Formats: sequence, C-alpha cells, structure tokens
Amino acid sequence: MRLFFCVELAEEVKRALAEVARVCRTALGDGSWVLPENYHLTVRFLGEVAEARLPQLLEAGKRAAAETQPFTLTLDLLGGFPEPRAARVLWVGSRAEPPEFQKLSWRVEEAVRALGFPPEKKGPVAHITLARFKSPKDLRPLLARVVPNVPEAKLAELTLMRSELRPEGAKYTPLASWTFGG
Repeated sequence: MRLFFCVELAEEVKRALAEVARVCRTALGDGSWVLPENYHLTVRFLGEVAEARLPQLLEAGKRAAAETQPFTLTLDLLGGFPEPRAARVLWVGSRAEPPEFQKLSWRVEEAVRALGFPPEKKGPVAHITLARFKSPKDLRPLLARVVPNVPEAKLAELTLMRSELRPEGAKYTPLASWTFGG
C-alpha cells in the first residue's frame, strides 16, 4: 500500500484553492493539475508499506494526534518547488507557518523513524500542491501578480491516507483519522 500522513481541508478551503488553481491554470496552461477533492496538507509521505505494518502506523498516528492541539493555517503564499524560476510543483502555503505544524511533523517523523522508516530528507513545509510540471516552469511572473484568497484553514485531525496511482490521477482513501488533542 502507498501511504502518507496528512491533514485534510474543509470544503470551503478546497473551493477557494480550486479558484486559485483556475487562475493559475489559465496563465500556465499545461501541467498535471491536482483535483480539488485531493487537496491536503502532507505531514509525512511513507511510500509503499506492507499491510502488516499498518497496526504500528495506526498507533503512531493516534499518539501524534493526541499530542497536538488544533491549529489554524493562513494560506496566503503561492510558490514553486524546487525554486520559482525552475519549478516542477506549484503550491499554496503560508508566509507564517504555524509552529504547531512543525511540531506535528516532527512527532510523526520520530514515530515512523522508530518503526524503521528512513529519515525524511527535507524539513517539513506546510503546503498544498496545486500542480506538477514535467518540464520546469518559470513561475516568477505568476507569483508576482497572484495572491491566494483562501479562508483560514482550521486544522483538527491527522489522517493516514492510502494513495492509489491511476491513469486519471491519484485516488485517496482515508484509512484512519484522529482528532488533535484526543
């Protein structure tokens, strides 16, 4: 199974992100545009995982969520990875990333490392992917004129998500969710 931990978003946030993506798609054209129902905030991608490891991951998610308090995220920044002048990914994130997201990410990271998963190579960045590009794109002109207008995201649950790659795009299925502080 291909798995990741994430925080899901409210429908009103997804609708606003879809509008940002529509504006960007008009300007950028081609690319692999994420479907609005798939918008989420990735906490830790795990990759292919044997089903026998699922109980350990469920316990790790439960513990990490219990140690995290609900928090909000202001989605006011449009960006590109690895860098705006040669981006392969267009994303929406926050100018002031909440420390709660960093703490949640490190709790999950410590838990999965204890289970034998290799360490994450990059530090966590709270972002929602809007599109991926086969060839790098210079996003600087777009980033200079488009400012996301997205309601504040209220985040209250951690989810272990299954991802099935299909020709028409990824299909995500939540396997379990845990309320923060619960």
